[in-house]
Amino acid sequence: MLSDKEKERYSRQMLIPGWDQERLKQATVLIVGLGGLGSASALYLAAAGIGRLRLCDGDTVGRSDLNRQTLYSESSIGSFKVDEAGRRIAALNPSVAVEKFNVFADSQNAGKLAEGCQVIVDGLDNLESRFVLNKESFRKGIPFVYGAVHGWLGYVGLFHAPQTACLACLMHPDVVSRDRVPVAGITPGMIGLIQANEVIKWILGRPTSLLGRLLIYDGTDLSFEIISVGKNPACPVCSKA
Repeated sequence: MLSDKEKERYSRQMLIPGWDQERLKQATVLIVGLGGLGSASALYLAAAGIGRLRLCDGDTVGRSDLNRQTLYSESSIGSFKVDEAGRRIAALNPSVAVEKFNVFADSQNAGKLAEGCQVIVDGLDNLESRFVLNKESFRKGIPFVYGAVHGWLGYVGLFHAPQTACLACLMHPDVVSRDRVPVAGITPGMIGLIQANEVIKWILGRPTSLLGRLLIYDGTDLSFEIISVGKNPACPVCSKA
């Protein structure tokens, strides 16, 4: 049940027809990667009243993070991201339960991280971990909200194999780059908010506009393009489903 304070906090969004705040309160969302993407999605999912946020990142805050990672400030430098994120979210909305995992997601811990979650949010900056989460998403039947940025460009997709294609249908797992990626500080904010939007719609049972599709955002000319992602019959992850 919502408390009186929660009813007051969420009163504006509860005016939206079909909005179910109790449903959001009962949800658990896994956010892996607390950089620019994870900062935006975590803050707005917490503000919206997702009941439990499971945060995963093994990194510490560096000064070069601060142009885009809005969970942190100058005083956060050197601290673990999960700790700083937990403090920031608690200050924003103390009714949100936060689970902190100070680890990098890999094939050994992905199952534990995803257990009991309704949605997995990709806030990562490397493809190896993304493919690990994509595989776990397929294995457990949990939707995977992909997000990525490069310069002024951003990408968002919602994959729920076998109902839709999976991330490995879109790009081959062998396509891996360890180059440092250029990022305009605004871009992860835009993409992280779109990810949060898709998470909330999924939990509320509303039509999800990016289900099985990929949004491509270009900040230089403020353009949005949405393309359908077809299932790859030779996909190494979901082709035998």
